[in-house]
Amino acid sequence: MKNAELDQLTDEELALAAESNPDAIYILIGRYTRFIRWKASQLSGTAEADDLAQEGFLGLLSAVAGFDRMRKIKFYTYASTCIVNRMLTLIRSSRRNPMPVGDISAPEFETEDTSAQPDSIVVQREEWAELWRNMVSRLSSREYQVCMMFMGGAGYEEIARELGIPIKSVDNAFQRAKRKLRRG
Repeated sequence: MKNAELDQLTDEELALAAESNPDAIYILIGRYTRFIRWKASQLSGTAEADDLAQEGFLGLLSAVAGFDRMRKIKFYTYASTCIVNRMLTLIRSSRRNPMPVGDISAPEFETEDTSAQPDSIVVQREEWAELWRNMVSRLSSREYQVCMMFMGGAGYEEIARELGIPIKSVDNAFQRAKRKLRRG
């Protein structure tokens, strides 16, 4: 099915099509990006809006994976619940375990370059969606955590200090994550 045809599908149909067609997830990410960013900005306080948005995108991916059409619920209802629940979980955990100081937010999902061509924006979103899907499906929670902090600019020492683990454990987690993502 071509992207033009996929664009015409409902969210429910896209969620089901995502099992066999990765382009469907890209379209859903595009449709839900504004909602996720808006909800993250509303809930930000004890957690950064970018961190909440990251969790929101992970919630969207889990909604796609867990959507059951037979339950007769709209995908939007199910996905928005998954998205918000992921954000609220982060907020609760950040209250128990304060977030590290410094900018370790997730990379932006949307390009800020208004001069970019529409096709390059689509390609960039597809690349990010593929990266996130690979990270969520292949990495352990520790590997994911280390990767996100590293991608946010934190060094091994800072990551080790913030997570309360030895530097060697940070390196091992990062190397395992790189191997898993390369195997692709």
